[in-house]
Amino acid sequence: MIKEKLKYLKPFLIAIISIFVTFSLNMNMDYNIALNYSFSGNSILYVIFFIMTYWLLKRLLEIKNKRLYIIAGILAIVFASFEIVGNSIDTYLNLDGILANNIAITKSIIKWIGYAIIIFGVIGNIFNVLEKKDFIKGKTKWFTNNKRTFFIVWAIIFIAWIPYFLNYFPGVVSVDSMSQIMQSLDMKTLSNHHPVLHTFIIGIVMSIGKLFGNYNIGVAIYSILQMLITSCCFSFAIYYMAKRNVDIRFRILTLIFYAFYPVNGIYSITMWKDIPFAVAMLIFTIMMTEIAINREHFLKSKLKNVLLIISILLVILFRNNGIYVILGTIPFMFIFALKNYKKLIVITCIVLATYMIWKGPVFAIFGIDEGSIREALSIPLQQFARMAKNEDLTDEERWRIYKYLPTDDLPTLYYPKISDQVKNHFDNEAFENDKIGFIKLWVKLCLKYPRSAVEAFLCNSYGYWYPESIHWVVNREVYLSDQEKEQALGLKNTPIVELESLEKFDSMIDRRDLPLNSMLYSIGFTFWVVATCFMYAIYKKKYKLILIYIPIIILWGTCLASPVFGEFRYIYAMFTVLPILIGIHLREKESKEL
Repeated sequence: MIKEKLKYLKPFLIAIISIFVTFSLNMNMDYNIALNYSFSGNSILYVIFFIMTYWLLKRLLEIKNKRLYIIAGILAIVFASFEIVGNSIDTYLNLDGILANNIAITKSIIKWIGYAIIIFGVIGNIFNVLEKKDFIKGKTKWFTNNKRTFFIVWAIIFIAWIPYFLNYFPGVVSVDSMSQIMQSLDMKTLSNHHPVLHTFIIGIVMSIGKLFGNYNIGVAIYSILQMLITSCCFSFAIYYMAKRNVDIRFRILTLIFYAFYPVNGIYSITMWKDIPFAVAMLIFTIMMTEIAINREHFLKSKLKNVLLIISILLVILFRNNGIYVILGTIPFMFIFALKNYKKLIVITCIVLATYMIWKGPVFAIFGIDEGSIREALSIPLQQFARMAKNEDLTDEERWRIYKYLPTDDLPTLYYPKISDQVKNHFDNEAFENDKIGFIKLWVKLCLKYPRSAVEAFLCNSYGYWYPESIHWVVNREVYLSDQEKEQALGLKNTPIVELESLEKFDSMIDRRDLPLNSMLYSIGFTFWVVATCFMYAIYKKKYKLILIYIPIIILWGTCLASPVFGEFRYIYAMFTVLPILIGIHLREKESKEL
């Protein structure tokens, strides 16, 4: 009798919940506006939204799967929290949107519940669909795991990028690029602030340009080489997915993404260390995939072991935070391939020995400056600056901060989203002389002023987890400062062919006001996708697949401590490896051959 009553009561309860969700997501979060004046839902779209919410929840609750509810619930709680906290930080640059008054607290709770419910419904249904989906291996003549297809796909991607090269000839050169160019030409002291390996590569192509009496030729050679190598690796990723029986429809979508996603086209001709690093991360992720799903065959293959070693070294040498990615991933490699620990020990020793030789004798021979640690201390320095601006510090506390940041303008220099203005005043020598004192001061002030410490961290990192955050994505020109112009390098953009249609197409990168299009360039949204795929592996109890996600999650974690709140190029690797992270779940079956 009770079950019969619940059967009729259930649709009514779902309808009430759907109405609540519709109201909560329409609510204005301004804490100065009373709750009963916070709605503007005079639109037929909210009727449609109510119906969709009802359908999602009804369909999900028909599935009797406790594990599904738990995993989807965890993601819903985390993502809903990201939305509420991120909105407050993005709007006010503090937590006032949540904590300012009773109105803010009430609205935040209501909105959070609404977000959690709808996200729970969406993710639960996605997991259920994936679980029942039949995937197509795609035994076709032209798009499979053969060499012919590999070269055709490589050519398609490369050709798709040629218009960018013609329109932005000789390539995109940013502030960082110019610094490396000048270092490579002995116009600046060689420093590992930008990875030296990348600077050496730049030096080779610029030397060729110098032989021709035109440095633009050097930049053009770099652009072409980067286009060739990047498109080759992207083609290899698609080739690998074919080997692993990933659904052919997804492989076609991956080809479209690699070839026609405008960021890939512009980045292919951009002289940044982040692009070769992202490519190295792609190959490294593929190697982790092999260890996860084809361990025995992988570790017996000398070629794959060599590829693993090379990819690890390139990850380390193309970005300074790459070492953290590798050191964080190695323990998981041993966990998931413990039976082959001897071979992994050999590989690890080769990598670490090479790295130490590079950082030791090689740096000493070329007189390479290690660079300041201030980049890694961006968050603590931002926290000091925020405290100096917002808190009533004692004279002793101000003096101790001044020891490491010797400037009286610290409160005015503080910009919550970017640490450059603050960290440029960092006294590296003072830190080296008293590292323990710095750590003690940081811990003491964070405990005394926790809100400022938390808000400083959130403001300087929210772009990596809040989907609606907006920051620039690409450069499109050669940058020259006054100092660089004085060197008479002669670098400038001189389009071979001016393509207005291309510029209109890639201008979509900047149109973050357009629905759906905005999420294509959102770091936060892409991280949500990665996190969802990671949790799906746990839901399916495919724990060995966790290894595949470890490198990009660690990289994402290092970005939280970076100088900028949401720098696309820092996390570009997450976009290059995304097809692998998704595709691993879209396979017909696991195969043993490769």
